[in-house]
Amino acid sequence: MNLWPFSKPASLVTPWVITADSVLPIDQLPVAISLQLDSARLIIPRQYLFYLYIPLVNVPKALRASVIQQRIQQASPFINPENWIIQEDQTAQVWFWDSALITRYRIDNPGLPKSMLPEPLLRSPQDDGFYLQPCLNGWDIQFWFSGELIHTRWSPQKPDVRALADFVRNSSKSSRDASWVELNSDLLDRPWNEKPFWTKETLTNEKVATKLIAGLLVAWVFLELGLGAGTEIKSSWLAADVAEKNEAMSDLVNQRDGALRQQEFNQAIGQLIATPTPLYLSAQVNQCLAGFELVVLDWQYQRGQLILVVQKEGLDTRALIESCVTNPAFSDIRVEPGITPEQTRILFSLPGGEPEEQRDAG
Repeated sequence: MNLWPFSKPASLVTPWVITADSVLPIDQLPVAISLQLDSARLIIPRQYLFYLYIPLVNVPKALRASVIQQRIQQASPFINPENWIIQEDQTAQVWFWDSALITRYRIDNPGLPKSMLPEPLLRSPQDDGFYLQPCLNGWDIQFWFSGELIHTRWSPQKPDVRALADFVRNSSKSSRDASWVELNSDLLDRPWNEKPFWTKETLTNEKVATKLIAGLLVAWVFLELGLGAGTEIKSSWLAADVAEKNEAMSDLVNQRDGALRQQEFNQAIGQLIATPTPLYLSAQVNQCLAGFELVVLDWQYQRGQLILVVQKEGLDTRALIESCVTNPAFSDIRVEPGITPEQTRILFSLPGGEPEEQRDAG
């Protein structure tokens, strides 16, 4: 029996990877890695990625896509970020990166694959806990809970005890309860959120099962139609009856759905309208730091708090705080040590916003 195309093996190709100087096939990296995927992909290493974990419990389904894009724009330091979104029923896990970086590499190498893939999607998801994941370049510090990546931070070197304790504190957990697991560097042969269709897990998925049942029902209807003219007449009569009832109800349903969508939209806009824009925050931060020659390494803004990671040797943190504390755009300014001695974390709290550590503690 010929089972083609189901038995036909998929053709595999070697993915490309962005490096600090160029773009190479993954098997030509300094540390050779043998990996083939079922489609041409350009892998974006972890150090070029930003991550957001977005709760969607109180967001209407019709507005979730818009809310996710708005959160990406608020948190992104890039003009035009690209992203990879894994959306569950109540949450979204989002990796985003600078599209201008990819464009520069494509100019030099027009033959690069069009499809892009964040490196973390080729690392296995984990159970609840804290993990150290070796990357193609550097290390990824991770906190997983309920099968989802809650918090992550990239480090160019293997993080020390101080960096791990700082990560645990920012995850709103106690260092005494944190047990670290160092993972291997193996890569998966497909993104962990993309699974083959013909698996037990996929076939028992509610959405897939619904489509399969619908397909079986359609096949059964066609079989019944072939049994005789009587069945065909009966099916036509039923279809006409359903169409008549649907037409009678369409106006009422459309009015109800329109009112519900408008209500959800008004509520969501009311919650988001007070959020300051990234352009406004950038201007205020630039005003505060105008007198300091430093390099901004990271920019994160969520839940009423803006966090900057800057780098400068011998930074006068007292003068920095005095320069920022008079700005009415911020209700509180704090500085903390960074991962390296030259790095400093600056925490700006916005008026009316509550810092993330206090909300989680509540």
